[in-house]
Amino acid sequence: MVKNMYEMLRDACTENKDRIFFVRENETFADLLTNVKKRAVLLAQKWGIKRGDTVAILSINTPEFIKSYFAITSLGAKALMLDTGLCSAEHVSMMKHTNCKLALAQKNFFCEGAAEMFDIETPDTTNPKDFKPGDVNKCDIAQLSFTSGTTSKPKIVGLTHANLIALGEGMQMYNSVLRPGDIVYGFLPLYHIYGVVVNIMVPVRLKMGLLLQTVLNPREFLEDFKKYRPHAIPAVPRVWEGFYKKIIEGIKEKKKYTAFRIILGLRGVLRAVGLGFIVKKVTQPIHDIFGGRVYVLCSAGATLKPNIRKFYEALGFVVGDCYGLTETTGPANFNFDFIMADGTRNIAGPLPGNEIKIHNPDKDGVGEIWVRGNLVMDGYVDNPEANAAAFEDGWFKTGDLGRIDSKKRLVVKGRAKQIVVLDSGKNVYPDELEDLYLMNAEILAAAVVERQIRGKTVPYAVFQVEPGTTVARVAQLLKLSNLKIAPYKWVHHFAITEAELPQTSAKKIKHFEIKNMLDAGEFPDRSE
Repeated sequence: MVKNMYEMLRDACTENKDRIFFVRENETFADLLTNVKKRAVLLAQKWGIKRGDTVAILSINTPEFIKSYFAITSLGAKALMLDTGLCSAEHVSMMKHTNCKLALAQKNFFCEGAAEMFDIETPDTTNPKDFKPGDVNKCDIAQLSFTSGTTSKPKIVGLTHANLIALGEGMQMYNSVLRPGDIVYGFLPLYHIYGVVVNIMVPVRLKMGLLLQTVLNPREFLEDFKKYRPHAIPAVPRVWEGFYKKIIEGIKEKKKYTAFRIILGLRGVLRAVGLGFIVKKVTQPIHDIFGGRVYVLCSAGATLKPNIRKFYEALGFVVGDCYGLTETTGPANFNFDFIMADGTRNIAGPLPGNEIKIHNPDKDGVGEIWVRGNLVMDGYVDNPEANAAAFEDGWFKTGDLGRIDSKKRLVVKGRAKQIVVLDSGKNVYPDELEDLYLMNAEILAAAVVERQIRGKTVPYAVFQVEPGTTVARVAQLLKLSNLKIAPYKWVHHFAITEAELPQTSAKKIKHFEIKNMLDAGEFPDRSE
C-alpha cells in the first residue's frame, strides 16, 4: 500500500522506466526518478531539508519545477506553491507566514527578506545513490497554497500525501479515455492546483507523456500542436471560448456557417445512412488545428459554458468539464461523458471516495455546493476560525452555488458572495449573464456585479471589448442578448473598456476588484 508521494512516484517510474515522460526534453520516467533523487540529495546535504520543513517553488513551467516538487515531498518537507504573477512583497510575506527555509526559484524571481534563494535551474551533480526518502506518513502535509491575501490571517491550504495519493488513485477511472503513452499538453501553471492535477498527477499516474509549455501564447500552442500532436489538452474555459470564437469566425468568413451547423446537427443521421464522410469533411480541419490526434479536451478553473462543451462534443472530442478548488485537491466533480473500461457510460460525478450535495436548495434546485471525501483538505493551516466556518458535519462548504441536472451533472451558478439580489428578492447569477453576453464576438470579457443605480439594486456589467467597439454597439448587442432571458435579469447599465479586466492566475475575473474600480470611477459609466 502506497503511503506517500515518493512511493507513488517510485512505483510509477519503475513500472514505466522506458516510457517518455518529458516529451520536449525526451526524458523517460526513469530519468525523472533519478533527477528527483539527485535534487533531494542536494536539498538534504546542502540545507538539511527534512520532514516538516517548508521549501518554496517559484518558477514557470519547467521540468525542474516538477523534479523539485517531488524532491521536496520525498523528504517529507512541504512544497510551498508560489504564484509567479504576484509581486515580490507578496512572495516574501507568504514565505514568512509558512516559516519557509528555502526557495527554489528562477533568478528573475529572486527576492530578499525571507528564505534563502537558490536557482532552481542549477544542474544537480549529486549522487542519486545517496538518496534516503523521508519517513513520511499519509497524514503529513505535502504542499501549501494560499487561497486568500498574505496579510492578517491568510487562508493556507495544506494538502496531505493522502489527498494527493487519493487524487492519483481516483484518476484511474479515466484510464479508458486517457491512455498510456499518449501526450498531455501542459501549459497551465504548475503552482496552481489545476496545474498539479494535469501536469503532474495525470501523466505520472496514467503513464502519459507531458509536453510542458512555458508561455500563454496561442501562436506557441499552435506550433506545438503541429509538431508534437498531443492527445489531451487541459485548459481554462477562456481558452476554449477563444478557440471557439476563432473557429466560428473562420467558418463565417468562408460563407460556410449555415452548412456547417446543418451538418453538425444531422451528424448522427448522416453517419447512420453511410454519409459519415461528410461529417468528417467539416470536422477534420478543426481537429487538424489541434494536431489531428487530440481526442480529450479538459476544462477547469472556472465554469465551462454548456454551449461551448456541446460544440466541441459535436466535433467528436471527449470533453471533461471539471469543478473543484484547491481545498478539494482539484477535481471534486467531473462532467465527463465517455465509455468506461467495463462498457458502462460515465456522464458525471466525483472521483471515487468523494461525494457532492446541494445544501438547502431553492425552488430551482440551486443551493450551496458541499463536498466531502478523501480529496478534501484536513483544514486551513493554523486557522481554526476559518475551519469552523468552512466545515459542517464533515462537509466542506465551498461557497459556490449550483444544482444537479437531470443527467446528474453539476451546474455551477457562481459564488454565493457574487449573487445579485434584487429589491424584489429575486436572484441574478452573474455567471449566467456573463456567459450570455460573451457569445458576442466583440465582447472579450465580462463582469456582472451588484450596484445601486438611482436607489435601486441592479445587475451592472463591465465589458472588455474589441478595439473600436462603441457604447452604442454594445447597447445594441445587450438588447438582442437580453431577449433570451427573463426581463428581471436584463442588464441596462454598463461600462466598457479596451483594457484587460483584472483576473486571477486561473483566468477568473476578479469581481471584487472591479467593484472597487467602479467605486473609484475608473470605468466610464453608461446608463440607459
